[in-house]
Parts: sequence; C-alpha cells; structure tokens
Amino acid sequence: MNIFLYASIGIAALALLMIAIVLLMTFKTVKQTMTDVQSTVERVETKVNTVTDKANGLLEKTNAIADDADQKLEAFNNLVQTAKDLEQTKKHLDTSFQNIAEEVANPPKKQRKMMEQASVVTETLARIYYGFKKEKSTQQSNKQQNVPKSLPKPQKKLEFHE
Repeated sequence: MNIFLYASIGIAALALLMIAIVLLMTFKTVKQTMTDVQSTVERVETKVNTVTDKANGLLEKTNAIADDADQKLEAFNNLVQTAKDLEQTKKHLDTSFQNIAEEVANPPKKQRKMMEQASVVTETLARIYYGFKKEKSTQQSNKQQNVPKSLPKPQKKLEFHE
C-alpha cells in the first residue's frame, strides 16, 4: 500500500507541477496580451489625439470662415441699403427733371418772350463763333498752302436800280 501512496503523492506532485507550468505559461501569455493591448491603446490614443487636433483646426477655420461670411453679409446689407437710397434719389431726380421739363415746355407768358429772345441771341452768338472759328481754320490752312487770301463770295446778288 505504501507504493500506492507514494505513487499517489508522485502523481499529485506531477499534477501540481503541470498546473504550475500551465499557470506560468498562461501568466506569460496574459502578460504579453496586456502589453499588446496597452500598445494598441497607445496607438489608438495617438491617432484619436491627431484626429482631435485636426478637427479643432478645422473648427477654427470654419469659425473664421463664418466670421468672414458675417462681415461680408453685413457689408452686402449696407450695399443693399445704399442701393435703396440711390433708387430713392433717382426717383427724386426724375421727378425734378420732369418738373423742369414741364416748366420749360409751358413757361408763363412773361418768360416765353424772354426765352425766345434768349434763344435767338444764343443762336446768333453760336453762328458768329463758329463762323470765326471756320475762318481761322481756313486762314491757317491757306498759310500752310501759301494760297493768297481771296475775298468772300457775296451772299446776295447785288441789284442795280437806275
């Protein structure tokens, strides 16, 4: 019976040794897995931080674009207001021009005669001015061509009465 007892103790010792070896191998595997998980978590954390930094940069750029858009929209609103004011000014000018045109088209009797006389005087002055101007340009061209000056042609044929 002692043999069985020694054999049982040997088998139990072997079983405990096997359990200890399996536990050591399992511990080593778990430790390696924990190291791998820790490095994976560190890589993921680094990538998440990179993505977060880029997202923050994009958010800042988006805010800057939004601020710029707000400023441009405000400037555009000012432009629209100016255009409305310009439209009112144009209407006022149109009305003023129509009133002036009506007054010129239908002047009072006192002013009608004076306007006719002013028109005649202005036309006469314009004819004299342009006549002198034409004469001066003719003289200059004659000087350049060395053509002797001739007498002006008579405007009306002279009639002799006896």
